[in-house]
Amino acid sequence: MSERRVILDVDTGHDDAVAIMIAASAPELTLEAITVTAGNQTLDKTLSNTLNLCDALGIEAPVFAGMTKPLMRDLVPAARIHGESGLDGPVFQPRKKIAEKEHAAVALARMVTEAPPNSLTLIAVGPLTNVAMAIRLEPTVATKLRELIIMGGSIGRGNVTPSSEFNIHADPEAAAIVFSSGAPITMVGLDVTTKITLDEARLASLSSIGGPAAEIFSKSMGNYMAACRHYLGEYPAMHDPSCVAYAIEPKLMTLREYHVEVEYSGTFTLGRTVVDTAGVTKKAPNARVGVDADETIFWPLLARALGHWSRG
Repeated sequence: MSERRVILDVDTGHDDAVAIMIAASAPELTLEAITVTAGNQTLDKTLSNTLNLCDALGIEAPVFAGMTKPLMRDLVPAARIHGESGLDGPVFQPRKKIAEKEHAAVALARMVTEAPPNSLTLIAVGPLTNVAMAIRLEPTVATKLRELIIMGGSIGRGNVTPSSEFNIHADPEAAAIVFSSGAPITMVGLDVTTKITLDEARLASLSSIGGPAAEIFSKSMGNYMAACRHYLGEYPAMHDPSCVAYAIEPKLMTLREYHVEVEYSGTFTLGRTVVDTAGVTKKAPNARVGVDADETIFWPLLARALGHWSRG
């Protein structure tokens, strides 16, 4: 039996695609379902990207389409980083895989409530809109999870504003619902994901593995790297894949327990995760927050995932 049964909630852009590859191929995980939200691009595009990837690699997990926009705001996609399609680079053949009819938030609520307590891990690597809606539909979703691993936020730097990370900034009201829900949260933010970055040499090495996954990885990461270098002036971080890698090998991350609240007002602070590292509020911790990462653990897990689909 696999150590973890996981549901992966995505807004499939470049790094989400890699997260799906790792989750679908890891023998330590059973990928029960993929739920999709708008975020990096509009829902029609993030859903299409998810279905295309699953079809190309024969990933059988059911895919559920979810929220088309944030709870209370307009959608602002990350098109300059992830491109017009949300996954610029790879070219996919016409697909056969289709999305399930059930809404992603309803499916999340159903799967978690039907499962034995502490048996499902939810890995959320996009805006938290689907997750918040599932918790609103059925509040016990939060407390029945084994772990809710969130790619989002930071203690320090932002990447949309000086203090706000994209996924939390995209739907801060949803994030506030999730962080106050009582869920067993592990926050994998920019403090750790930016320590796992892909450079040209690493991209060339991983691309040489061969097979369909490595080919998709090579073409998508080439575009992702070019955009990050041009617009951010830095190498692309493996934000979303690091969350899945942590689920496989928790030693990847150094965690500290803190109380986290989400700011949903302000010009520069909208979407900031306010992490009480000094204990000023005297509130009990509600999250385990990543403070460091060991990238030497990550890269072999990614190489193993790409090799899973290698033609040899």
